[in-house]
Amino acid sequence: MASKIDIISNASQLIGHTAISSLDPDQGAAATVGAALFDTTLEYILSTTYWRFSMKQQQLNRLTATPLNNWQFAFQLPTDMITLYRAEPRGDYQIFEDKLFTNLSEIAIDYSFKVEAEAMPPYFVQILQYKLAADFAIAITNDTQKNGLYENKYRSELPIAMAADAKNHPVVVIQDQPFTDVRLNGFDFINGNF
Repeated sequence: MASKIDIISNASQLIGHTAISSLDPDQGAAATVGAALFDTTLEYILSTTYWRFSMKQQQLNRLTATPLNNWQFAFQLPTDMITLYRAEPRGDYQIFEDKLFTNLSEIAIDYSFKVEAEAMPPYFVQILQYKLAADFAIAITNDTQKNGLYENKYRSELPIAMAADAKNHPVVVIQDQPFTDVRLNGFDFINGNF
């Protein structure tokens, strides 16, 4: 699996810059820019798309303090949470800072978290390298053509990576088909079939 330095080095080489072996500033512009942009770029991609490989489940700890306004309970959100995707049992809630307010007395969540580079699947590493290369093209070489090239590569590879990631979740079969049932029942009613 690729390390953080491998990913930054590959992105640097994609734009025609040198490879790096560490994030020390004496490694050059790629190390400096990579150290500055890697984490925010990674979190951006993880927060804007649903990735199965970066999901966790956790039962939240209820806090003793009662929230203001209309909520009965406050829960502490995980410190590694990037985006909350689902809360169970279902019910209304709002997030304020690092807390979730709800009227439910207990709650569990599915959320995305920041994955270490070594745990990222190859399809995600590929799009992360393209996104970093697009950003590096401006920051390191000020080359808008390479920026556009790698931004386009990122956008064209993103659906492929998402499809590969979707294989980690089974297809949910729709059991009930209310729109079809209504249409069929309406057709039967029109034809006099009750």
